[in-house]
Amino acid sequence: MSTAVNIALTRPGGNPWGAHRVVSPQGVLPQTAEVLDVSLPIFSNELLLAVECLLLDSASMRQLNMATQGDARQVGKKIQKIVDERGKMQNPVTGSGGMLLGRVLAIGKDSPHRLQIGDRVATLVSLTLTPLALQQVKKVDLHSGQVWVEGHAIIFASGLLAPMPSDIADDVALAAFDVCGAPAWVKRLVTSQDRVLILGRGRAGLLAMAAALDVIAPNQLRTLDNHPLKTRDWPQAWRPMGHFTADATQPLPAWRQITDAGEEPFDLVVNTCNSPETEALALLSVKPGGKVLFFNMATSFSRAVLTAEGLGKDAQLIMGNGFARGHAEYALNLLKRNPSLCRMIFPKDPSKPRRS
Repeated sequence: MSTAVNIALTRPGGNPWGAHRVVSPQGVLPQTAEVLDVSLPIFSNELLLAVECLLLDSASMRQLNMATQGDARQVGKKIQKIVDERGKMQNPVTGSGGMLLGRVLAIGKDSPHRLQIGDRVATLVSLTLTPLALQQVKKVDLHSGQVWVEGHAIIFASGLLAPMPSDIADDVALAAFDVCGAPAWVKRLVTSQDRVLILGRGRAGLLAMAAALDVIAPNQLRTLDNHPLKTRDWPQAWRPMGHFTADATQPLPAWRQITDAGEEPFDLVVNTCNSPETEALALLSVKPGGKVLFFNMATSFSRAVLTAEGLGKDAQLIMGNGFARGHAEYALNLLKRNPSLCRMIFPKDPSKPRRS
């Protein structure tokens, strides 16, 4: 790495939330900043990572994929341009980022992170607030959202990290870490008597299903996605679930399909869709007094609350925070207790851990 000459040096101080890295506009935190400072050396309370891989969030990768007509090289160029201009990976259209996998290069003497040089870690905070510099984008996987790169990232004192597990493949662990807040929130919200609908059968949706099934029976759970269900890798115990194939951005025909099957509004609706304008279906599907968990970067807060008012739905609307205490550990525990979940989240042979 070209910055190796600087990794032993640190600058004193540094705001714990990273405000000292904001270039513009002044007075804001890194997530809302337009441009971040990625210069070295690090400050004494920071951590320096050599970055191996970015995992873009589903909404951002979907937008980049559509904007380039599925050209992986052009997606890589757009990512490089965004990072060069902003000092972080924050999609200007979706406003979202993702997470990264890296190796610890340097630890400031005042850093609260208890790690060793060389440790491989995944960030549990968004790329939208992580100072990032890329020397090159090596490869883009449009399906998984993984982007193999060479670069460096800076982690603030408040930054959350998870050591990479040795007994789960890198790609599976990263996919789980990226959305590990979803199952933690579902576990927090669901009760044993609830009927639950999960919108979206991607990574977040699958982990949300597993979390719900820690509390309820499979016949209390329904899912909906615009892609037909492929159950080859699904556990036998999950088969009593009900599944719908419908477009969540078309709420009236989708809800009609659900009600035609004899379903009534649900106690808990979990929206993990990566498309905008799916709020209405979630709100049509929840019963009065129920709960809707929005866990996706395509959700519009104003659209959700105004639609709820228009429908006269007295329901609790919850914007799922990507952080919930113990979320990473719980997601890994779900994977270990449900081995087939690995193939469902990342459809490759997970029999051996794959290093990047």
